[in-house]
Amino acid sequence: MPELPEVETIKRGLQKNIVGKTISDFDCNWNKMLNKPLANYRKILKGLKIKKVRRRAKMIELNLSKGWNVLIHLKMTGQLVFGSKTRCVVGGHPIKEGYECLPNKFTHANFTFTDNSHLYFNDVRKFGWVRLYNDLQLAKAMTDFKLGPEPLSKDFSLNYLITRIKKRPNVKIKQFLMDSQNVTGIGNIYSDEVDFFAHVRPMRAVKTLSEKEISLIYKGIEKILTASVKAQGTTFSNYRNANGEVGAYSKQLKVYGKWGEKCSCGGKIVRVKIGGRSSSYCPKCQK
Repeated sequence: MPELPEVETIKRGLQKNIVGKTISDFDCNWNKMLNKPLANYRKILKGLKIKKVRRRAKMIELNLSKGWNVLIHLKMTGQLVFGSKTRCVVGGHPIKEGYECLPNKFTHANFTFTDNSHLYFNDVRKFGWVRLYNDLQLAKAMTDFKLGPEPLSKDFSLNYLITRIKKRPNVKIKQFLMDSQNVTGIGNIYSDEVDFFAHVRPMRAVKTLSEKEISLIYKGIEKILTASVKAQGTTFSNYRNANGEVGAYSKQLKVYGKWGEKCSCGGKIVRVKIGGRSSSYCPKCQK
């Protein structure tokens, strides 16, 4: 699943390419992706202009004219592709040939703009969604998600992290970091990397963390996510823009996806299952 850095990169790519464009049509062949009948989408969206592109947690928010909004979640295998005659911007889950011969068998939603460019939503497993809200409905939906603070915002402080840990003492570190009600945007990749940075094992309960370890987790979240955003993410292998830039943080990964390999300390990285998710760590570096 694309995490905060990948979704932030998608947001920035779309912001440069679709803001100011007017929607001429919308189509979807998988109604479960939608929160209203397709006919409503087509009627409401036609003629609306894209004013802003935002990110909240792992979701993309398109703010439209006349008080309407589209909220997009890529889930496990979603991919957004903006295509015009001169440019292609791809972001999300890597899908082989996902941005060639569009629309294709993975394309389930399609925004057509008046200049004949398109924003395609591709999804292999069809878990992602595209929801249409007016301003009031969007505000309620965001409240209902019960999202924690953005990890790179002023709302996410060391004091907040300490307080939140005290409220969830028995939760394992890995699960705590991946719970969007505690902090948003951290998934499998960055929880592993943060745990390695803090020298803690992912299966430990958060109540066992020392003040120093909590401080290291806090610093690790800021440092690692900032570096990944700068590198345009890790799972962003299909992303490209006019400058040919691609996601490069995979070169900086220390443990994620490296089980069976040697750690920088010489130890062997192992893999465990925590809450149904795989986690990689170094038993020598992490205690």
